[in-house]
Amino acid sequence: MAAATILLSLFFYFFPSQAVHSAHAIYDFANQLIRGDEPPPDQPSLQNTGSNQEVQQTSPSPAESLETTDIPMISLSSTQGDISYIGQSDSLTATDADYLVMLDTAMGAMLYYNQGDSRWGDYLYGGMDPMRQYGCGPTVAAMLINAFTPSSVTPIDIADWSAANGCYSPHGGSYHSIITKALTAHGLHVESAANADRDTAADLLRSGHVLVALVGKGTFSNEGHFIIITNILENGSVHIADSYNFENTKMEWDLGLVLAELKGSGDDGGPLWAVSY
Repeated sequence: MAAATILLSLFFYFFPSQAVHSAHAIYDFANQLIRGDEPPPDQPSLQNTGSNQEVQQTSPSPAESLETTDIPMISLSSTQGDISYIGQSDSLTATDADYLVMLDTAMGAMLYYNQGDSRWGDYLYGGMDPMRQYGCGPTVAAMLINAFTPSSVTPIDIADWSAANGCYSPHGGSYHSIITKALTAHGLHVESAANADRDTAADLLRSGHVLVALVGKGTFSNEGHFIIITNILENGSVHIADSYNFENTKMEWDLGLVLAELKGSGDDGGPLWAVSY
């Protein structure tokens, strides 16, 4: 038993996306036997948004409601986060730590990726820019694609896809189009939520969406930083997935404060997108 545990641990460490993909498939088979197929939750429509894309919805991913003892769920804190910390490189330090935790989201369980992870932190996005400084866009997209589509991907895979498909901005990170283009190309449904107020954003989270937000302060400069608003709590606070700072991912955040810090740009449906199956 001990030897098997060690082998499983090594497999998850060196092949995170493949391991999670296998766990997704196993869990989905068991889930169908126990619960049967269930349709995705109702999705409220958004009016006057900037998205003109017509995307065919796919069936729920095998990642929905994934629970596994192989990858632990994140240990959360009830500490209320300070919005001024998000994306500020002078107060954050990306480490060489390797992360292997699952996050609970409105769409189901999601493997957390950190752009500073030693497995890809020094990889050159577009052949020029290190992921640990410029890779929030590919890392955010990779988390969602890996968890909620059949594609097993890492941030490197999406960084390469982004560079090949016109979403990479040399020495500037990613164009806003990385959210709509990368996610829809891999089968997810993306809708602009740029005009969403707090109540609308909360309703989207409660109805099975996650929100990708472009906050005004970036991981390296003031150009912007992509985060995921993963779910909403009973007290109205939200959890986020911050690819630059793992500690921010553990905290509770005031939804109104996060929305107030959105970058003032409407490119490609931003600065807020609703993502669903």
